[in-house]
Amino acid sequence: MADENKLLPQVPVLSEYEIVKTELKTKIEKLNAITELTEENKKEVKTGIAEINKVKDRISRYRIDETNRFLEYIQPYIDKCKELEKLCDTGLADIKKKVKELEESEKALKKTTVQKAFELFMENKDYSNLIKFEMFFEEKMCNKTVSLNVIQAQLETWYNQRKSDIDFIKKQADDSDKVIAIYLKNGLNLTQAIETYQEQFKSEAEIAAAMASEQAAPTQTFEKKINLVVHIKQLPKSKGVALEQFLKNLGVEYTLEVVK
Repeated sequence: MADENKLLPQVPVLSEYEIVKTELKTKIEKLNAITELTEENKKEVKTGIAEINKVKDRISRYRIDETNRFLEYIQPYIDKCKELEKLCDTGLADIKKKVKELEESEKALKKTTVQKAFELFMENKDYSNLIKFEMFFEEKMCNKTVSLNVIQAQLETWYNQRKSDIDFIKKQADDSDKVIAIYLKNGLNLTQAIETYQEQFKSEAEIAAAMASEQAAPTQTFEKKINLVVHIKQLPKSKGVALEQFLKNLGVEYTLEVVK
């Protein structure tokens, strides 16, 4: 077996990095070049693996020892740095607290100012009884970088959109009060408010139809075909859905024809 001391130069690994790397690559490539293991070459391969593992162990040992030696040397400097860092933190704790309190006070004052501007703007505006300050206000408005002029412009745009949405609901919705209540509660999203109302209305219509069907259950069942034609000039979509569901629950077969 080859002398272990010949596997690596007996000098610090870092100073002989390229030599060590080249030697290791050469030995590893030689082992990997063996495409077929036999009883004859198996011993040679295992010996080569053991030699490389020993080299690895020596490198690991060197790394650990040198790292510990280096840390022992610089530990006093580490401790002094930590002491100075702690001094910065503890020394500034009180003044930083005062700065934070002042900034929070300034933000509270800014919020009050924004709220007063909102209330003045909303005087005599449509739907002022529905549209509240909390719906408009965002915490970032309290930042110093956001001027009152910018907020005023945002408020005008925001209000016009809210008014447009509520106007639309009042003109188009079957039950505008319910849709507006959903709109105000669920983030001022017009599309979502309408969809939520339609889902609620559909559920209520299904329940009402089922209850009516149970209460009006006939004592005698019979089948009779009746040709019935109903002309409806205009019917809101939500009520049309409810009518169709009602007919289905009664078991009525019908044909829907849209006349343009």
